[in-house]
Amino acid sequence: ISQLDMQLKNGKIESYRAKVRVSFKYEGT
Repeated sequence: ISQLDMQLKNGKIESYRAKVRVSFKYEGT
């Protein structure tokens, strides 16, 4: 269960970073 939880957390962090990256791109232009 802990391993699956870590995978979920990592997935959320990755998606969050991707969103932040995209938002920064749009903000920059």
